[in-house]
Amino acid sequence: MTQTTQQQEKLDVSSDTVLDVRNLSTQFRTQAGVIKAVDNVSFNVKEGEVLAIVGESGCGKSVSALSVMRLVPTPPGEITDGQVLFGGQDLLQLSNDEMRQVRGGQIGMIFQEPMTALNPVLTVGAQIAEALLIHTEISPAQAHQKAVEMLDRVGIPDAAARALDYPHNLSGGMRQRAVIAMALMCEPEILIADEATTALDTTVQAQILDLLIDLQTEFNMAILFISHNLGVVSEIADDVLVMYGGRLMEFAPASQIFNTPQHPYTKGLLSTLPRPELRGQILPVIEGSVPGRYDQLDGCRFAPRCAEAGDDCLGEIPVFENTAGQRAACIKLDHLT
Repeated sequence: MTQTTQQQEKLDVSSDTVLDVRNLSTQFRTQAGVIKAVDNVSFNVKEGEVLAIVGESGCGKSVSALSVMRLVPTPPGEITDGQVLFGGQDLLQLSNDEMRQVRGGQIGMIFQEPMTALNPVLTVGAQIAEALLIHTEISPAQAHQKAVEMLDRVGIPDAAARALDYPHNLSGGMRQRAVIAMALMCEPEILIADEATTALDTTVQAQILDLLIDLQTEFNMAILFISHNLGVVSEIADDVLVMYGGRLMEFAPASQIFNTPQHPYTKGLLSTLPRPELRGQILPVIEGSVPGRYDQLDGCRFAPRCAEAGDDCLGEIPVFENTAGQRAACIKLDHLT
């Protein structure tokens, strides 16, 4: 049985699955050669639940999301394999016009960096109303009114006035709320939130998380939440998928990931979190950094940084194995658990 077949069989696919990603691979052509940024990644997001994808910067989280939305810049990027099943169709097989009807309509996305996600030369209200004008037969006046209502719904005070403002008139937190309003205008079935709380202070982060949870309940959305902030993930996720080097490392319900991690990489990430008992001490770190050409590594891509790695880890590509109700890609799981 091949790695692809094993991985696909291990991931549950049920009737309440909204998004089913199977064996997705995306690569980029660079001056240094072809880099496989996403390598044989499979996951699914269920109705009304939050799946969080976590990992260090450069591990393939955002490229996975952009691949789902078919927003990988081509060239230099290219989706080379896999399926993205949504609403009974493979998004990778749709024409560009068909995909435009899905984006912003059935699937909403919050992009990184609220400071730059909005067009500086258009009013906030015009940008939010645009989704309705594209995906429905609504009039411009009706779309503007709906945009004002959505701005109010996401907690922006004096929404009618703010809709006429330009992005530079808004604070970072208000811009993020505006971006969320834009993503939700057509009441999508699933929301992809890519680092939705990055560059926001702690208080605003908490407010944005509370808002996302409230809106998820209201619209019964599925959410694909991408973050490197494990503290934020612990507040919102139902399930957690850990990525490293473009590959899947571990998958489990959030409570199990945080209480009984199995993969050495997951354990390393959690060990770096600040804790009261470590006050005054130097926080643990994962030695080394994500290599620029991790796709050239044979075997486990985390092996060069893993304290548990042996010679066999450098030559054998691990696949998802069940252990303690979780799935982890490590050939030494029996020894570690």
